[in-house]
Amino acid sequence: MREMVATALRLKGYEVRTAGDGLAGLRLLDAYEPDLVVLDLGLPIVSGLDVVNELRAIAKTRRTPLIAISGQDQQLRLAKDTNEFMATIAKPFDPQTLVRAVDRVMKQPGL
Repeated sequence: MREMVATALRLKGYEVRTAGDGLAGLRLLDAYEPDLVVLDLGLPIVSGLDVVNELRAIAKTRRTPLIAISGQDQQLRLAKDTNEFMATIAKPFDPQTLVRAVDRVMKQPGL
């Protein structure tokens, strides 16, 4: 699913980096400053919500917009309660659903 979504975003002209777990995603920040982070809340090694805490502790990602995806309703409710995410998407989803959410977020003033 990660590669399908990445391909759909690339076809829309977005530059995409992917990681298979939260720790690998955080390591990407050593060489890359994202304009937006799409975060699976059910990541292995470092959970999605722990990744959010790390992102907010780093100056260059303190205000980076976030989109949450999850197959668990409870995780999505927690994500909404944090007020950190500009969109939440329940799994399973069509890749175009995520593309539309990314387009919507990236069109927000100030981004």
